[in-house]
Formats: sequence, C-alpha cells, structure tokens
Amino acid sequence: MPVAKGSRTSMSVNSAGQEPALLPWQSLAPYLSIIMLSCTAKDPKQSFDAVRDQLLKDPVTRGRKRSRAVALGEVMAAPSGAVDGVGELSALGLDQIFGYIREVESTPAWSVDADQYINTTYELNLVVRRKGLLAVKVGDSVANSFQRWLDKAPVPPVTRIAPRLLQHTFLTGEAKGLWLQHAGGRSKRRPDSRASAGIDLRDTLDPFDESAYSLGTARCGLPDDPGRVMLKGAVGSTLRASQLWLKPMPDLASFLTAIGEVFDLIGAAPENEEDLIEAFPEFAKDVLDLSEVSGAYDVALLDVSQLPPTLAGNEEIQEGAALLQDAVLRVAESSSLGKFKVEVELHKKGGGLLSVTPRSTTHGYTLDIGLSGEPDYLPVVQPVLDALQTSDLLVVYYESGHVYSGGNIFKPNTMIAPFKNWCFRDFEGYDIETEKPFNLLASKEIHRKTASDGDNSLFAWVVKNFSDGWLICDDGSGETADFLQISSEGVLRIIHVKGAESSAPGRQISTGAYELVTSQASKNLIFLDKDRLARQLAATAQGKASWQDGERVDSRDEFIEMLHSWTVRQGREIIIVQPHISKPAYYQAHEDDDQDRVSPNLLRLRRLETLLNSARSSIVKSGADLWVIASDRA
Repeated sequence: MPVAKGSRTSMSVNSAGQEPALLPWQSLAPYLSIIMLSCTAKDPKQSFDAVRDQLLKDPVTRGRKRSRAVALGEVMAAPSGAVDGVGELSALGLDQIFGYIREVESTPAWSVDADQYINTTYELNLVVRRKGLLAVKVGDSVANSFQRWLDKAPVPPVTRIAPRLLQHTFLTGEAKGLWLQHAGGRSKRRPDSRASAGIDLRDTLDPFDESAYSLGTARCGLPDDPGRVMLKGAVGSTLRASQLWLKPMPDLASFLTAIGEVFDLIGAAPENEEDLIEAFPEFAKDVLDLSEVSGAYDVALLDVSQLPPTLAGNEEIQEGAALLQDAVLRVAESSSLGKFKVEVELHKKGGGLLSVTPRSTTHGYTLDIGLSGEPDYLPVVQPVLDALQTSDLLVVYYESGHVYSGGNIFKPNTMIAPFKNWCFRDFEGYDIETEKPFNLLASKEIHRKTASDGDNSLFAWVVKNFSDGWLICDDGSGETADFLQISSEGVLRIIHVKGAESSAPGRQISTGAYELVTSQASKNLIFLDKDRLARQLAATAQGKASWQDGERVDSRDEFIEMLHSWTVRQGREIIIVQPHISKPAYYQAHEDDDQDRVSPNLLRLRRLETLLNSARSSIVKSGADLWVIASDRA
C-alpha cells in the first residue's frame, strides 16, 4: 500500500485492536463536497486539532439501526511533509492535512433482522487547513453530528463561513438550481418549498413571489478565470451549513488544488460585510432579533425530496423523516422569543409534550428540543424527540409572520424592486405624444400612412428602429399588438405602442401613462402561441402594412411563413414603447430615494415599477420577457 510521508498520528484502532494502516493517498479520488470553516483559536492548529478529534468520534446511533465505525487508515501531514501522488503541501499553499477512512456497518433499512444482513460502507474524511481557513470533507455517518457540534456549547474553536460571504464568492453567476422554503404563513395558494433548475434562474425570479421564500441552497456558475484550474462550472452551496460542492475529482492532487482555489476566492473577498454582494436580494431576510418572534401556531416537516443533494441522501435525515411521517405534532402553547410546546402522537398514541426554544448561533439559530415535564408515554415521545434532534427537519410558523426553517428564522421581504428592463432610446424628430400617423382614426389610412413622408408618430419610430428582419403592423380590430417583428436572428417581438401624456421637458413620472398599454400586453399573452398567432394574423391580414428589412412589401405572407418555422429557442420578447418617462427623471427619482423624505415622483415611480414587475412576472411565466422603451431625453 502506498504510504504518506510526514508525521503520523495513531488516535484510534481498527477492528482487530491494531493501529490502522496509513491512508492510501494515491488511491483517493474524492468528490468535492466540503464544509468551510474559519479558525477562532489563537493558534489555528488548535482549531484543526479540535475538528480532527471530533471527526474521529463515533456517531451516536439510535433506534433499531445497528452501526459501528472503525478508522481503517489515517494520517497527519505538515507543510514540511510530502504526500504520495501530491508532493509537498507547501507547494500547494496548504499548512495541514488530516484524513482517515471510516468503515461503517449498518442494518439495511429494508431488514428487521439486525444480524442477518449487514451493509458495509467506507467513508473518507479529510481536514485541510491554510492559515485560518479549514475545508472539511465529512462522511455521511458523522455529517449531522458534526453540524450539531458546531452549534453546541461550549462553542468549538471554529465557526462556519458567513452566508453573505459564500453568496458573494460563489453565488453571483448564472443560477442553475435553487432550493427555497416558504418564509410566511402556510397557505393553500403557495407551496411550502420549491426546487427549480434552469439555464439561469435569475431571469425567472419575481421580486413579489420570491420575497415570501428563503434561500436554503443554490447552485451557480463560476465566472471563467484562467487562474483557476479545477474550480470550474456550477458550484453548489448550502448556506446555513457552510457547505460547498462541485463534482468528483480525478485524484487527490486535483481535490487539494480545488480546495486551494476555494481558499483563494474566500481570501480575496472584501473584509467589510457591507461590501459583500448579496447574490439574491429578492428572497426573505434573516431575523436577527428574537424579540419580534412570537405566537407559534403550526409546525411542518421539510420534504426530504426537496432538499439539496448534499442533504437529501443523508441516511440519518432519511431515517428521521421516515419516522416523523408517522408522527402527529400539534402546537400546544406558545410564548415570547419564539418558544413553544408541541404535543406528540405516534401511531395514534399520545406521548406527551416537547419544549422547543430557538437559540442563537453564529450565523442563525438552532432549535433546542427536549421533554416538557414527565412524558405520558416515553416509548412514543422518545423516538420522535431523537428524530427531531438529529434531522433539523422541523419548520415552525409564527403568528408574527416569521418562519423557522433549516437553521434560520425568516420573515417575508416586502421589497420595493426596481424594474430592471428599462431601455432608454432617442426619440429626436418624433412627436412622442402622437401614437399613430397624423392622429388618424381609420385603420386602413393608418396602415397606408405609417412611415410615409411627414409621419413623425411613434408608429413611424417603430418602423425605423425595428427594421431588421420582418415587421408587420397589426393595428385595428382584433389586433394581436400594434406591431410584430421577427428579427434576422429569429427573435419574435410583440410590440405595443402608447403616446406620452406630455412632451414637456419637466413632465412628472406617471403610472397612468403605462397602465392601459401594460394591461394590453398582459391580456394578449395568448398570442405567444405561434399557431394561434399565425391563424389570427392570416385572418386579419387584409390592408395591413408589412416591411422586410425596412422596405415596405405587399403582404405579410412571408412573415407568417417565417413564423411557422420559428422555434421557442429563438426567443420571445414583449415590447412596450411609451416614452413618457425620461431617463433624467427616472434617475432623479431614484436619487430621491437617498433622502429622508420620499418625494411624490419616487412614490409614483415605485407604483409604476410595481405594475411593470407584476406584468413581467406573468410574461416570464409564459416563456417571454418584457422590455419597456422610454425616452433618453427629457
């Protein structure tokens, strides 16, 4: 067996009562799934030793499951030492590494015979240190007990990396996966939890819907950096657990290189918390003061199938969830500071009361759960208590509007979100108050005069500025929109036009100027279905104006032909052209946000952007996006 050079520890024995063999470093190809910790001891080596000693402890097992763990191989290495297949730790910028393999024997979940069938698994545990940072790879059999140890009193000489730092460092790229928990009162109209995956989920986030959910885990793409060799692609992070995961590494050297790159990224983050980017400001915020949390009225259990991959497969969590599915938990009484008592039944037998008290930790809360007085029937209440203590699956709902879930207490974030899809364009030479050519009312005349000599209406502006590809005007009875475009890149745009209420340089922001056209854009979402749209355009084609690459053509036949060959992968956009708001007025209103007094213009802008965000939510859910074109000039 290959051996690791360096100092040797012998803190445990194998099943034969002998010291374990050294760890076969050259045979290791670990999955990059690590808990990131910061050393709090004066000497970081003391923090390292405390983590190592905790990992070597046998986990407490409960119930019918038999489990034993034996360390088969372990090693300590210092910077001056070398590891086979890796080389000098100092060359990787690392200070210490410890590792061991744990043999775990357990009874299969499907068997009631603890002696006839035995599952044997081997878990790799590693601790890597650079200065005051630790990366810990924890086997499933000790993962839960290790997380609980981090929150136990007396506080260990390590602490989890702050969630805000993890967000800033690893979660600002394209969001590939999100695991959310509802952070408000329970309702039939909202799911308790939500898991989603996509190309970039940021583009799907609705500031109103998401404000009622807390972020538990996210998986986001890291920006490309030629300086990073192994840390590439989408990195997952469970914030409360300070856990990161990526993918299997081909060998130990790659694993350690990736950890070094994690250390580099964390070390490069700003020290001032105010300078850290909050990757997902849309979600509910953590509550830092328990004095406002009161009136527990309901409890529920997290759905294990909705948990992130690093938690969903944990055997201890699975067992706890299976037992709790058969339990009935009712809030019996509640008091201030989030405390309450819960009545327990299991298999329709009453067991007694449990007391639940939220306790503050470094970056959140943990629930202290214990017996409340003498239990009515210990064989019922004890296994429920054990499952609740080991799995952290309990969700608590409070009358104050707060929710405890996954180590945090949240309250919905009723945020005022800016509308992010403003597009300020130049309307010089056009009358922004005139929607249609020469203020005509007759549909046929409108189509004949649009973009003709002397036409300075917004319709003419659209013809000039959306001249790429195929453009048709559909104004009139039964219209799908004022204009539709299929660009040369294949993007389908449905364009709604509305004249400004005023063209005066000092015009105020107006919500009313956008209400009607926004309503039209929302109501006509049925025409995002290309077959329905094609039928409607063919049925109302007579006398309607059409252009190709800016030149007027006789009919819209070619547009409809292009529409039949169009695919959703080419993209869809809803465009509102309404130049009432000017860029200077928009930014002036946002500057007012920094003042003590909220200006009427800012209030009007907030109402308008709330309207537009609500409309965009419906449009995004229909598979398109909303853009609003306003004036670049006052």
